[in-house]
Amino acid sequence: MKERPRIKIEKSLVQKGFDVAAIIFLLLSIVYISLEWGSIPNRIPIHFNASGIPDNWGPKGTIILLPMIGAFLWGGLTILERFPHKYNYIVKITDGNAALQYRSAVVLMRFLKNTIALFFAYVTVESVQMAKGIEEGLSGWVMPLFLTMIFGAIILYIVHSIKWR
Repeated sequence: MKERPRIKIEKSLVQKGFDVAAIIFLLLSIVYISLEWGSIPNRIPIHFNASGIPDNWGPKGTIILLPMIGAFLWGGLTILERFPHKYNYIVKITDGNAALQYRSAVVLMRFLKNTIALFFAYVTVESVQMAKGIEEGLSGWVMPLFLTMIFGAIILYIVHSIKWR
């Protein structure tokens, strides 16, 4: 099998801005937990049903897992975006289409990592609010919007990948 070309995909200023925003929101969610720690009850929501209502509760300390998981996923996807020549593609990668296919795949990866990080930061804050009795559940638009963004981006990527063979 022929080795795929290695091409470095540069980040645009907008992509760098989204990276910074995602990290800031994850850090702010940790700061928020720290500031609210004394007033967070010993029981916090750890799972939500399809309507966004908590359907399982856990110990207070598990709240820190949300921004940690968000940061872990962000970091892992950041590392992964550096190796587009190793991705699986639905089209054959050639010298002629590699740059466009790689750029498209890396842009998808960057979008997914930042969307996921922002979602984890949001759910962290909302979980604290629910634990304190301020909120009853996630807003009804949160999961549909998040899933639409994730799957919409993947579908758009697939369409463009096929179009740009």
